[in-house]
Amino acid sequence: MAKEQVSSILRALQILECFMDSRTEWTLKALVEQLGLPTTTVFRQVSTLAERGYLEQDPVRKSYRPGPRLLLLSSAILGQSDLRRTARPELERLSDTLQETINLSMLLERDIFYLDKVETHRSIVCNTQVGSRAPAYATSAGKAILACQSDDYIDEYCRWMEQAARPLTANTIVDPERLRRELAVARLHGYAMDDGEIEEGLICIAAPICDMNGRAVGAVSVSGPDYRMQADQEVMIREVRRTAQSISRLLGYRG
Repeated sequence: MAKEQVSSILRALQILECFMDSRTEWTLKALVEQLGLPTTTVFRQVSTLAERGYLEQDPVRKSYRPGPRLLLLSSAILGQSDLRRTARPELERLSDTLQETINLSMLLERDIFYLDKVETHRSIVCNTQVGSRAPAYATSAGKAILACQSDDYIDEYCRWMEQAARPLTANTIVDPERLRRELAVARLHGYAMDDGEIEEGLICIAAPICDMNGRAVGAVSVSGPDYRMQADQEVMIREVRRTAQSISRLLGYRG
């Protein structure tokens, strides 16, 4: 394949990757500033992606968002996820028991990627969506998985935090040393919490899911309003840990 074709593909992928974080709508100007590419280059790429249905343009704001073909592709990938397929019955059982929002997520680069979600009639609205991402340092699931990583991995993550971590609420942990302490506690107790760190008034509790090699491949979490979560905290912790252990066993973990 010619070098120019490869470069064109890489630029298209760079543009699509902008839509993988919590910001899912971009103007042409914002994409140019984000990527540091010439306006004509970005315009040519987004026009092609929109023509193919991977992006679509808002007719009023002229901004771009994920198109139907990109959503279809992501749905197909999620549908083929062994972790999602294996965990789903356990997530539904946990939802029936706790009557709060249940999330299944995995670590993707510096973020948590939401693989699945189960809601109940008494759930308040949580802003998590299947296929979306959130900073790992601001989530219970992120901390639960990070706590299982090597010291070298955590060191590298904390170095990145020093430059890139931003608060989502007044409670978000952006101090790397404070995160280290939280991860040590999470490793000791087998679960992690966030108290209004990703969304004010919301408490989340998560436990890691391990595969047959003992590697933390994901986390199951429960989210709910602070007044309910605080009242039932011991039950929430016990059931989330139990569910994470059940899913881990189904994946072949024998630790």
